[in-house]
Amino acid sequence: MTTAITDGSAPPDANWGPHAHTPAGRSLSAMIGSDRLPHALLISGPAGVGKRDLAIRTAQALLCESDGRALGPCRSCRTCRRLHDPSQPALEPQHTDVEVVGPGSLCADANHDHRNTRTVGICVVRRIEHDTTLAPFEADRRIIIIDPADALTSDAADAFLKTLEEPPSGVHFILLTTQEAALSETIRSRCRSVRLAPLPIGSLDTRLDEWARAAGTAAPEQPERRTELLRLARGRPGWLQANLSAGDPVTLRAAQIDDAVRIANADRSERLNWSEQLAGRSATAQSVANVELILDAWTDWWRDLWLCLGRRNESLTHTSQTERIEQIAPMYDQQHITQFLEQIQRTRALIQQGVNARLALDVLLLAIPVARTSS
Repeated sequence: MTTAITDGSAPPDANWGPHAHTPAGRSLSAMIGSDRLPHALLISGPAGVGKRDLAIRTAQALLCESDGRALGPCRSCRTCRRLHDPSQPALEPQHTDVEVVGPGSLCADANHDHRNTRTVGICVVRRIEHDTTLAPFEADRRIIIIDPADALTSDAADAFLKTLEEPPSGVHFILLTTQEAALSETIRSRCRSVRLAPLPIGSLDTRLDEWARAAGTAAPEQPERRTELLRLARGRPGWLQANLSAGDPVTLRAAQIDDAVRIANADRSERLNWSEQLAGRSATAQSVANVELILDAWTDWWRDLWLCLGRRNESLTHTSQTERIEQIAPMYDQQHITQFLEQIQRTRALIQQGVNARLALDVLLLAIPVARTSS
């Protein structure tokens, strides 16, 4: 079931972050304020939209030491900072009663090595089942965040379902997913569902300078670069904050476009060699991440070429590359670009289903549209 807004008040921005005034933020604030948070919460939405951030804020709100807990986490008490330290934003929660479970998590068998796995197996679920029968060590409850929940194998999902059907007292499960439909209906039916949608570009713009300062950098001053950065984010505050911390997203995207243009003009051998350099010879979490970055960049780039052919330059993502787009777009047929964009989405779906990222990328590279030859 999907949450509805049950309180007319809006939670404070500082407590609930970018989604404070969305249906998700208001619903969570109302549930926690009235002590009605269910034992299982399912937060879904696009990658980078802020699911994990909202899950951590929910955990903070449940354990916060502040007297104003009904308003959400204070984000400054010792407990809140152990779950999220602003000076070390990538650090996993350091609270003994809060755990983030995902591919690579430990299980009860010391002989199992999950470091390069892309799934959460039944052995991990068995360990969680045991741990949640134990009394909390520091707090009055335990919180288990499963990220992503769609990484559960079928056996693990079946075993976890039994836990959801008979939840241990004082335990909250928070499941995160970009693919809600990939979870079984029985698991979804036992969770309260909260769906995060991309935020309006204006909502990101109002906080861009704040996030840039927190990342130790500065937001672009040139209007076209600032616009491009906000359009690259596609309403995803998590993506924007993470990429500001990693460097200049607009400059990085320019390099990815250089690769896209070069590979589009390369022969078969060069394309496959580049695929091997990017994705490696075997499927790992890093190779999958590398390919997904390219799929994001190429989706935006080829979409811009498609928009230019349709005389819709006002909608371009790469506003700093407008002149280049106008030069290259006439070399391609709009229908061929449409078909290639569909191929990119099929490639993404195959990788999410577990197909080898290198193989999927190889097939995609061989499907790049052929440019018209000048007469």
